[in-house]
Amino acid sequence: MKASIQLSAFLALIFLQATTAKAENPAAASADFEISAGAEQDSNLNIVELDRSSNESDIAALLNAKVDANWKPVEKLSLSGGYAYSSKTYQNNDNYNLAIHQLSADAHYDFDEITMGGSYHNAKAILDGKSFLDLKQTSVYASKLINNKIYLRIAANNQDKNFSSLSERNATNKGFAGDLFIFSNGGKTFVNLGVANEKEDANAKQFDYSGINLKAKVANKFSLWNKENKLQLGYRYLKRDYSGITPEIKAKRYDTGNIAEASWEVAFTPKISVETKLEHGKYKSNLDAADYSETRVAVLLKAKF
Repeated sequence: MKASIQLSAFLALIFLQATTAKAENPAAASADFEISAGAEQDSNLNIVELDRSSNESDIAALLNAKVDANWKPVEKLSLSGGYAYSSKTYQNNDNYNLAIHQLSADAHYDFDEITMGGSYHNAKAILDGKSFLDLKQTSVYASKLINNKIYLRIAANNQDKNFSSLSERNATNKGFAGDLFIFSNGGKTFVNLGVANEKEDANAKQFDYSGINLKAKVANKFSLWNKENKLQLGYRYLKRDYSGITPEIKAKRYDTGNIAEASWEVAFTPKISVETKLEHGKYKSNLDAADYSETRVAVLLKAKF
């Protein structure tokens, strides 16, 4: 509740500034649609939120859809909102079938030296056909673009997690995140470096933790076979130190994760593309259920409108 009040107050300041600005060059609202379908091979089905790892592989049918809307009521104020749906339906393991509905809203104002904004995200997860998790996140952020080559962004995030049948895992999560983007090649190539910290306070102390997340990504757009291509390579590191005693091991729990990612998208027309993805993660923990490796390979056919 406190986070929602803070976000509301922050957005009120943005809109107050907007109402005193001249309505120069207002832009008409626009919307973008995207749908995709494909398949994914997962070497080790798991549910991270439940510390459940199956040591079984399976193939899932993927279905995704999203719509994003944007509007600039005045020159320096930008508003956006969206809805996204994603689902995984496994061939042999229905209890891992997952569908996620996501709503988002964002408002930011371009001041002379910096851009300030706030956002809201709500995700509802359905596992095996049953309500599983409701996650709400509010954020306030500041960003700056320098010489059209360097982009900096810092954010303060607040999350509320509510599980439908596991109230002991219900939690609040607070943290900060920072990102650096470096653009080159006329904007076709960028490098992204990011760091975030978080502190989660759950109903059951065994699930309380402090964590840090690091990420690095490089992306490049290029022409090959007379088609537009986009190649991305990424790496993520995560570390969580739990403050309570985990009953299964009668000790405090410690987790780390190293995840490497790659994707390649080929546009056959301006609106139709095929994307392949590869991800490999190595997760270490003194809790056996959270100590595992996983490799995922996916192919998606995408359409944009």
